Parts: sequence; C-alpha cells; structure tokens
Amino acid sequence: METPFHQYTEYDPLLKVIVGRYQEYARDTAYVERINEDQKKGLPGVDQLRPEFDGLWHVLKDHGIEVLEPANVGPFVYDQLTPRDLGVAIGHRFLLCHMAPKSRRYEAAGIFRFLEHTPAGEPLVVIPDSPEIRIEGGDILIDRERIWVGLSGRTNREGVEWMKRTFGDCFEVIEVPLKSPEEGEDVLHLDCTFNILDRKNAMIYPGGLRSIPAAILQGYELTDVSREEQQALATNFLPLSPDKILTRDHPHCKRVGGLLRNQGRQVIEIPFDAAPATGGSLRCCTLPLFRGR
Repeated sequence: METPFHQYTEYDPLLKVIVGRYQEYARDTAYVERINEDQKKGLPGVDQLRPEFDGLWHVLKDHGIEVLEPANVGPFVYDQLTPRDLGVAIGHRFLLCHMAPKSRRYEAAGIFRFLEHTPAGEPLVVIPDSPEIRIEGGDILIDRERIWVGLSGRTNREGVEWMKRTFGDCFEVIEVPLKSPEEGEDVLHLDCTFNILDRKNAMIYPGGLRSIPAAILQGYELTDVSREEQQALATNFLPLSPDKILTRDHPHCKRVGGLLRNQGRQVIEIPFDAAPATGGSLRCCTLPLFRGR
C-alpha cells in the first residue's frame, strides 16, 4: 500500500520530516505554561530561535529531505517547537498522541494538514481511545520488529498497555522504565536518555533508567554518556541515515560527536541552544513522516 507514512527504524534515510515552528513562540505571555524545569529558568526569544531553526531547515534541505512546517494554531498554544511529542510514524501508520500538559492539547491541529491525505480503507491515523491514556512521541523509538516505549512522567502505564494492544500484532512492544525526579533524575522522555544509531549500535545514559531491558543489553553495542552529557541532550541527536548524524554543537556534546566519528560516521554539528533551553533538542524538534528502506 502506498501511504504518506513509512518508518521502521530511527536511522533509515530520512526523506520527509516536520520541523518545529518558532515564529509565534510565547508571543502572548498570558498563555505560557512553564511545564518543565528548563522552562522555569527562562524562555528563549524568537530572535534566538530564528537562526537556529533556519539553520536546521537548511541542513535538512541541503541533504534532499522534504521539510514541512506546522500551521500556526493560535496564541493559546504558545509552544510549537517540539512536534516529536505530537505523534510518531510507526510502520505505515501514524500514532496521534495524547499529551498531558494542557497548553499542548490542541497543538496537533498544526500538523493535521499532513495527516489528512490517506488512502481509503485501513485507518492509518491511530488515536488512543481513552483520555486516561497518555503517550508522547519522545518516549517511542522504533527498530525493525521492535518498539521501545518509555514509561515516564509523560507516558503512563495505560499508554504502554495501549501500545501493546494496538501495535503488538506487528511489533514487539517493550517497556523501558525511566527514573522519576524522586529517584534523583529528571529525564523527560526516553529519547533524552537512549537513542539508536543503527542495527547494532545505540547510545545510552544508564542512570536515567530504572532498569535496562535485556533486549537492549543483548541487542546493541551500547555507548554510555555521562550525566552532564545527558543534561546537554547529547543522546537527542537526529540520524539522517545510519552513517550521517545531526548533533548539537555544544561543549558537552563534543565527546559524543568524537565517538560517532570514530565509528566511521559523518557528524554534522549545528548551533542549537535556544530550543534545548525549553527541554528539547534536535530529535524533539523534528517529526519524521517517511524514512526510506
């Protein structure tokens, strides 16, 4: 079936992606909801965001990737920087997530125009069937026959079980429990502590997980990152292909970039500090719709 969605790994060549919208960020302060510790320290301005998002656009387009931008939803949705949380392409379907923060509940309207052109027949846009189910895209990683789902402050037990019911016929859905702030770590999503490079390699901050599933330990050659590197979102990189990785140009991400180069990969570093000041880096600010085989 020819569909607008295709993603079976986190690293197959990226062909089509939604990039976050910065233009109206926090324009009307009456609607701002500071939903994480980074945002409580202060919000970046549009003048800071503009050159970094423009730079991200240029890199993606220079590599032949189709880049899409969400529509402006309105002042009551003050933050459209991180579309990754809105949903995720899984196989040839698209999961439209249920998010917890009230300021983000209508944010998905900005990407509806990219979801509506689907062929008749099988429903390709999948939506959780209960308001009790909480899932965010940053907690979901796909690698061939497996889906990793972070059990976190943003994706709850009901969300994990719904993923198993909905996708378990085609994928093995494996829960990855994240540590809570009460346990001494403040890891927002799974992709802030674990990310996949290719069929055999992944990067991980072990301290962010309550336990590491055996399938991760046995399935990947793991490269550990430090707590300082995790806090700089060094694991939140974006693979453009297995041998080409887009990373943040930041002092605490330099060692990780060096390790990737030592593995024979091309590392593309871009300045990206404003969005991470709100809690999300390059992976958070991009939502792939189509990755090639």
